[in-house]
Amino acid sequence: MKIIDTVVLIGYIDPFDIRNEKATEYVGQLQENELMVASASLMELDLELKTHSVSNKDRTIIFNALSKVIPSEKILSLNPEIFAKTGRLADKAKWRGAYFDTLIAATAFFYDIREIITTDRKFEKFGLKYSF
Repeated sequence: MKIIDTVVLIGYIDPFDIRNEKATEYVGQLQENELMVASASLMELDLELKTHSVSNKDRTIIFNALSKVIPSEKILSLNPEIFAKTGRLADKAKWRGAYFDTLIAATAFFYDIREIITTDRKFEKFGLKYSF
């Protein structure tokens, strides 16, 4: 199994993003593949949208559209063990904005996943493979 990172979701929803075509392929494979989405990725996406002043109405439209292509059984939920692991991983994550990276990495470890679909090489610092 592999986890789709937030950058894939951003690339998917933005037709002008340079990652859109590949991101659309990954999201399209969610229903039939061993790909998963961390709950933290959805939270980070929502925060990114809010930070970039996307209206509540547009955020609702975006997440309604995502709910049609991301089956709920493909979403990995958070739990206290993941947050505990996040705290331990934070010592390896000294970069700006590492909070969601550590949550996604901890989710991967909890669910015994060792690869992230992302353009972010920082996941290597946690001992995870990455590809895009």
